[in-house]
Amino acid sequence: MENINIMATIDNSTAEKLMGSFQIPVKPQVLIDIQQEQAKEYPSPSIIANIIVKDVALSAAVLKSVNSPIFGLRKKVTDIKQSVIMLGTSYVSNLVTFFILKKGMGTKSSISYEKYWDLAMDTANMMTSLIDTLGLKNKCAIEDAYAFGLFRDCGIPLMAMKYPDYKDVLIEANNQTDTVMTEIGDRHYQTNHATVGYFVARSWNLPPSLCELISRHHEPDFLEASDASPEQKDLYALAKVAGNVLSQYQIGKDEAEWNLVKDSVLGYLGLSEMDYNEIQEDTKDGLTIQAEG
Repeated sequence: MENINIMATIDNSTAEKLMGSFQIPVKPQVLIDIQQEQAKEYPSPSIIANIIVKDVALSAAVLKSVNSPIFGLRKKVTDIKQSVIMLGTSYVSNLVTFFILKKGMGTKSSISYEKYWDLAMDTANMMTSLIDTLGLKNKCAIEDAYAFGLFRDCGIPLMAMKYPDYKDVLIEANNQTDTVMTEIGDRHYQTNHATVGYFVARSWNLPPSLCELISRHHEPDFLEASDASPEQKDLYALAKVAGNVLSQYQIGKDEAEWNLVKDSVLGYLGLSEMDYNEIQEDTKDGLTIQAEG
């Protein structure tokens, strides 16, 4: 994935002033160790597993993920090394980053943290499950889709920690179908969760291209942007479909911004509205079966 530098449009003094007012969790040593191993040309599943097993909570999170219904395993996995091998080191690194970020957030918040983290995990799982369905298998890496699903909205919990009325602003944004969500955030706070999320992701050493995509995921014309890579556009389109399918399944209506991006997303993916509706209904049926199983 190509690297695009958002700092070309945000000067250093503005960035420092902005992020100095937010409480970004400090990256712990366990994550530093995992990221250092992951950065090697051939990261070792054994080394990463040995780092994880030292933390009981991290071990439980990895095992819960590998044994989730999305993988459809017949036999429960109880070994961390086997889990790392099955999931892949990139997948596990993203999962551990997500779990530690979740753990590092303060308790004071104007939204329900659990609902937010659950939605992030649901989005990541939905994105990975839709890769084949949308014809992106040979173009979109599963670990990239999973990471973007997990961290796309990672600025939201920090906004909720800082602003007591942020829940009301989210409700306002979710009820407006003709306005981009980040514009509403800017209107209230002179910043928004996508910009904050970029700096969170950057401070936690997520890939630069992913950080850039986090900052731009509410741009309705992103698929026409000349400075966006094909991989970023694939992830953007995949996330829009996954988010809307989840919204239909969970609350029975489209995401607020769906009408702003529907035509460009379906056109980019080569889908008619009928194709999309079939995918949505099939996916919702599958989720219902899983929930009842």
